[in-house]
Amino acid sequence: MTTAQKLTLFYLKSSVKITSLISPQWGASIAFSIFCTPYRKPRNVPPPIFHQATSFDIQVDGLTIHGYRWNPNALKKILILHGFESRAFNFDRYITPLLNKGYGVVAMDGKAHGNSEGKTTTAPEYAEMIRVLEEKLGKFDGYISHSFGGIALCLYQENHSNPAAKMVLIAPATETKSAIDLFSHFFGLNTKIKESIYAYIKKKSGNDVSHYSINRIAPKLANPILWIHDKDDDITPLSDVKPLMDLSPGNIEFMITEGLGHRKIYKDTAVMKRIIDFI
Repeated sequence: MTTAQKLTLFYLKSSVKITSLISPQWGASIAFSIFCTPYRKPRNVPPPIFHQATSFDIQVDGLTIHGYRWNPNALKKILILHGFESRAFNFDRYITPLLNKGYGVVAMDGKAHGNSEGKTTTAPEYAEMIRVLEEKLGKFDGYISHSFGGIALCLYQENHSNPAAKMVLIAPATETKSAIDLFSHFFGLNTKIKESIYAYIKKKSGNDVSHYSINRIAPKLANPILWIHDKDDDITPLSDVKPLMDLSPGNIEFMITEGLGHRKIYKDTAVMKRIIDFI
């Protein structure tokens, strides 16, 4: 971590703690804003395959969201949804294999990521992007999602069912509560502040934090789902997935890897092959 990053982290932690002393609600709003802000910026240089894409924009809640499209006249199309602090460029290795299978491919930079506008983002906002995109391009035949993209996809499918489409969930953000717990631990936030964040989410969205759960949504879906998770994932822990695995839902195939963690998993050759075969 650079000196500048350390100073930024110190400032953010101090902001939450000081505002929480004045007002737990104020502290929670500051903490939630930080939680929803992507600070890590991945590579800016387009991989070669992106030079072959048709770039396009859609408007979502007044912001310009940027996307890339290949083989637009294909009979079937796949949507790629990146994770938090990621972008479409990171999934370049999936494009050519899908094109070789005859699919059209769309990859988006979510709000506040890549070339899209915005400062912060939430899973419901990401889900709304999918809704607007399908309104423009029609229903997709399959989705490949990672982490934050996975919870957004499931929230979308719950309310805008597309049961024939195949869904790939790579290390999905299974439980939002766990993500907030991890965030709170990293920032050294006490239980009172953490519970204020839960209350802030309820006030802002009308739903308890438990609503934003793939374990809650996935059993309701009819879609064929390939769920890939690593034993050593320290961002979206495998322990969050265990309750669903114990249910043995008939529409979900689980692939459990080891040693890949949270970010290497979607770049692994064996994982990529399994995903392309499933699609």
